[in-house]
Amino acid sequence: MGINKLLYLIFWYIKIKFFNKKIPLQTVIFITNICNYNCKHCCVDKTAPTKMTFEEVKEHLIYSYKLGSRFVDFEGGEPIQWSDGDKNINDLCNLAKEIGFFSTTVTTNASKDFSFVNADHIFISLDGLKTHNFIRGEQAFENLSKNIKNFPSHNKVSANMVINSINKNDTQNVLNFVEKSPYINGISFNFYNPVNNDNTLCVKNKEEIINTIIKYKKKGYKIINTKTGLNYLKNPTFPKTCFITNFITADNERYSGCPNSPNHNCNICGLGMAGEMKALYDFSLETILSGIKLRLTK
Repeated sequence: MGINKLLYLIFWYIKIKFFNKKIPLQTVIFITNICNYNCKHCCVDKTAPTKMTFEEVKEHLIYSYKLGSRFVDFEGGEPIQWSDGDKNINDLCNLAKEIGFFSTTVTTNASKDFSFVNADHIFISLDGLKTHNFIRGEQAFENLSKNIKNFPSHNKVSANMVINSINKNDTQNVLNFVEKSPYINGISFNFYNPVNNDNTLCVKNKEEIINTIIKYKKKGYKIINTKTGLNYLKNPTFPKTCFITNFITADNERYSGCPNSPNHNCNICGLGMAGEMKALYDFSLETILSGIKLRLTK
C-alpha cells in the first residue's frame, strides 16, 4: 500500500471519528437487477428489469469519489452479464481506477465463466454444499465449482454465504469446503435479512452459529469476518455506522448507508458488513488489518 493511500485512510478516519463527518469509504453500485437466478433469499427488486448505462455508472462513480469513497463494489443482479454497447464489466473496473478508486470488487453467482473479469477482487455467492442448488437453482453448485477453477488468480477469489433457515446446518460444511479449496481465498458470512417483512428464512440460533464461526476462525480457517465484527452481530442493536458505505441501486437511487434502512428494522440486521463497519469505526486493529489485506494487497 502506497504512502498516499495510507495518508488518505488516516485522515479519513480522523474526520469521521473526531469531527463527526459522514464520509463514505466504500461504494456499492447495483449496476443491474437482471439475473439468471431467482434465489429464495434475494432482496433485489426484479419486478422491472433494469440496468445502468455506462454513462450513468460513470456519473455515480464520480459522485461517490467526490463524497470520499475509495473502494467500489459492482453488484447486481448478475454484474458480469452487464453490458452497454461494446462495454462490459471490465470497462467499469477500468473506469473506477481511472477516476481514482483504490480497488474494485465484483460479486458474481459464478454460474458463468468469470475468468475474464479484471477486478481486484471477486466475491462468489456460495450458499451451502447440499443446499446451494435448492436455494439458487439446478446445477448452481456444479457450475460454481467448475468456474472457480478457471479464474487465473485464485488469491483474488473469495466466497460469501448468506446464512438462513434453509442452509444454516450447512455452515460447517461450507467452512471445510473453502478451507480445502485451492481456488477460494476466504469466505465472508451474512445472515438473511427479512424481505418485505417475510421472516420465514430468518435464523433463530444466530448466536450459536456465530460462536461456531468464531471457533473456526480461531483455528485459522479462511474467514474474512473479524471476531470483533462477528461479536457485534450477536446483538445487532449496536449503534450502526453504515454511512461508511454508500449504495446506489439499479434504478439510479442514491443512499447514504443501507438502502433497506427506510423500510427495515436495523435492530435485526444480519449483514456482516454492518458489524465490520462498526468495528472499523471503533478502530479495531483486527478489522483494519483484515481490510488492508482484502482490499489493498492483492
